[in-house]
Order: sequence, then structure tokens, then C-alpha cells
Amino acid sequence: MRESTDDLSDPTRHDDAVQFNLEYWRQQAEVSRAAMARLAARLRGRDRRIELLELAIARTVVMHHVWARHLERKLERSPVPAPTAQPQRSPAESEQENGAIVRLPHLTRTLEALFDVMHEHWSEWDPERPPKSSTVARAIDERLGLKGQANGEASRSAQTFAAALRPDSVNETDGRHR
Repeated sequence: MRESTDDLSDPTRHDDAVQFNLEYWRQQAEVSRAAMARLAARLRGRDRRIELLELAIARTVVMHHVWARHLERKLERSPVPAPTAQPQRSPAESEQENGAIVRLPHLTRTLEALFDVMHEHWSEWDPERPPKSSTVARAIDERLGLKGQANGEASRSAQTFAAALRPDSVNETDGRHR
């Protein structure tokens, strides 16, 4: 009696299938590794771009604060105080806090120079040590291009202007009269 060989699998065919399967999975592993490497490189690139954006945002924030502080200082130095939504104050209170508001029909170079000198010497002064009249008068001479007196003192015009710029409170405390 003979046995049928139709049912038996060919051992070489089985080895080829296993070999094919193994090669297939090796290729898939290589493709996966390549995809992972490509994605890792893209991820590093994105991380770097995120770092650059964070740096740009940080620089922008710093520049915003620097610029805002610059504008605040400029506003503080401006001769006209910014309008505020505070309750009405008496003129004396307003003058002590923000300075006086004066409305003029025009402004000459002389008046502008006098206001600059006044702001420079009288906006932040120590009540114990007010600016000397001679110092203010010399600053006026310099701004207006006036010549001092022969004895080295400031011009008489500058002395008169300096006296006019001197706050009344200082005149009262040191006994000066008009």
C-alpha cells in the first residue's frame, strides 16, 4: 500500500515561508526605524523652533516693559500733566501734585527756555536745600545766550527771571520779599 503524499507539506516550502516572513519583518523594522529617525529629527526641529519662539516672546516682553517705562518717564517729564479721572481738587492741591497748568495764547523761545530751567531746577528739589538763585540765573543766561556781568555774576535779566521762577514758599521761608 502506498501512502498519499498530497497531504504532506513540503519542508522546503515551509522554510521559504518562514524565511520570507522573517525578511518581511526585518524590512518592516527598517522602515519603522527610518520613520522613527525622520520623526525624531522633525521633532528636534520643532523643539528648536519652539525655543526660538519662546526666546522671541521673552525679548518682546522685555522690550515692551523697557519701552513702556521709557514712555512713562517721558510722560512724567512732559510739561503738561496727563488728564486723570480723579475727583476735582483745589488749585493748590493740583499745583502741589502735578505742577501748574497754564494756558498761553503762544509760546516764545524765551518762555520755553524759562519753563525748561524752572522744570530742571524746581521740579524735584530738596526743601532743606533749594537751588541757589545764582545757579538758576546762570542756567537762564546759558539758555537764552545772555552775557553775565563783568564781575562774574549772572546778567540782571537772568537774576530777575530767576527770582520770578522761585516758589513763593521758598521766598517766605528765607524772608525774601517782592
